[in-house]
Amino acid sequence: MPRSERLPGIKARPDHGHLGFPPFGVVDGRFRVPTRLPPPLAHRPVQLDDLDLDEELKESGATLAFTLATLRGLGAALELLQAGQAARLLEDLPPPDASVHNPSLIRCKTSAATLCPPTHVLDIHFADGHEPYRTPVHGLLWALQCPVLAHLSKRPDCADAYAMRDNSVLLRLVRVEVPCRPSWPLLHRYIYDGSPAALLAGLLSPPAARTQLPSTGKTRSSLNAALDGLVMRLSRVREVWLDAASLEMSDAALWDTLERAWAVLVAELQELVGQAELGDQSQVA
Repeated sequence: MPRSERLPGIKARPDHGHLGFPPFGVVDGRFRVPTRLPPPLAHRPVQLDDLDLDEELKESGATLAFTLATLRGLGAALELLQAGQAARLLEDLPPPDASVHNPSLIRCKTSAATLCPPTHVLDIHFADGHEPYRTPVHGLLWALQCPVLAHLSKRPDCADAYAMRDNSVLLRLVRVEVPCRPSWPLLHRYIYDGSPAALLAGLLSPPAARTQLPSTGKTRSSLNAALDGLVMRLSRVREVWLDAASLEMSDAALWDTLERAWAVLVAELQELVGQAELGDQSQVA
């Protein structure tokens, strides 16, 4: 099989900054899909010595792997993720004390039952033109995995000093730029749960409108619909690859999962292209 497959009749989307993973589109407007993913960028793994940690964590002598496993273990990761998702941003309301007004701070309200409230708010801007959005996060969990966010390793003083009534706090607003919006939730969740199985399932799941694989006798429009759905899943893998690369993640399990998903989808692509060729031959005959 050649290095890439050519998919008929599917238009490419514009790409902004491909970080070593070029878009599928070529000059004629059709897709060319590499049979293998580009190798992950050689990012330096996060080192605890590089982080500004709370004194209690420093004195514990815990390793990075142990700290990350503890944050993710025993259901804690999902609780952290849910706590961040449940937090409400109240940026339209001025802080009660005008003396602490600061454009880099944002008011956030959490549930009284939250044992580990968020410590920062990410102001995420996407290079693919999607609207930016803000989400409360637990800084240490991100700093342990994303070198570009190492400065989130220590809880900001403002989160404690400016605690307010009604369970709201002022959190530091941190801007981050990533390439792709559509598949961002997959990587966001992986940062919290570290589950290769859940990530793989998300990457391989069919688009919302499930497309059945056509048999040899199906029409060209049916075949193109199947190819469209497959390209959407290939694009999903590429988007997670680009977002992880932009955060300089060096998690081997993450990159291995992306490789596995890509191999599965390329095998499906080979089968569909083979069916298309058989269909063309039968029409000629």
